[in-house]
Amino acid sequence: MSLRVALLVCVLGAALAPAGAAAVEDTATFVHEGDALTVHPRAGQAVTGETTLPAGSVLSVRMRSTGDTQPQFLRTAETTVTEYGTFEVRFDMSDGPTNGTFALSAYHDGERLGQAEGRIVPCDGDCTDATATERDSFEGETTLSPDRVGVVAVSEVTRTRTARIPVTFGDAENVTVVVGEESVNYQYAATLRDRDGDGRAILLFHTEHAGTDRTTASVLDADQRTAVDPIRESELPALVDPGNYPIAVYPGTNTTGDPADVGSLVVHEAPTVEPSPTETVTDAPTATAGTATAATATDAPETERPRTGTVTTGSDDGLLGGDAAGLVAVGFGVTLGVV
Repeated sequence: MSLRVALLVCVLGAALAPAGAAAVEDTATFVHEGDALTVHPRAGQAVTGETTLPAGSVLSVRMRSTGDTQPQFLRTAETTVTEYGTFEVRFDMSDGPTNGTFALSAYHDGERLGQAEGRIVPCDGDCTDATATERDSFEGETTLSPDRVGVVAVSEVTRTRTARIPVTFGDAENVTVVVGEESVNYQYAATLRDRDGDGRAILLFHTEHAGTDRTTASVLDADQRTAVDPIRESELPALVDPGNYPIAVYPGTNTTGDPADVGSLVVHEAPTVEPSPTETVTDAPTATAGTATAATATDAPETERPRTGTVTTGSDDGLLGGDAAGLVAVGFGVTLGVV
């Protein structure tokens, strides 16, 4: 009797054990402004995106030429996911085709999490440092005169992205730029130096770093990107809020007196990434003593890799369904054999 009970419990335990919860697939989405993702044939072209991977995860982004694009190319860059689920990579497009198409793919641990298509487009002017996601969306950059201290009238950026704030130096060697004020609960101030003497520079304001111990701003000047140490900066408990932040620029290294020029930084809400659907488990068929009903499983078409986060659990994994029915039958057969 004891042998019969032990064997039956062992076999039924194996049959009833859950198959293990299927993990929801991680995803990566490339984000761009406008109708298409575009880059210019210049150095420092940025591509950004959002992912469900945890902060600190390493992503590899591959850019490959497509169609009739000549010369053909393949470029790869690695980046780390930020605490806000965003990522950014930069590609040097200066030695490649001046127009054409390409495909982007994001990989983690050798598995592709997302893909997108883009275009290489010629520059319509001075776009040496323009990027795929933060291109000139304002006219002020090309109309600012380097003969006076000034700042672009309006700079727009999406939350979690990098704003481009063009400034001019006039006769000053340094200017001090202030973004925000007490009334908007955030302020950043830094002094910039004209490194190449052309009277122009672009302040890159990284909104995802604002108010943290990470580098909030860097400057593009003399064909180089240099991190900027702030004079002062407010701390923020979370991402900088969407809104209109005043910009003031002062000649010299302090903010004494009235600003030489003013502008504004408009921060827009970040696009919403659709959450991955939760796992769907079909109800198990009802089993009666000594019998098991086999459920019908529909084979899903084989794909390269699910990218929607949907996890489909076939009904053959249900309680006492499919293979489980065979195990139960074996259990009863063995039980009868030892009686």
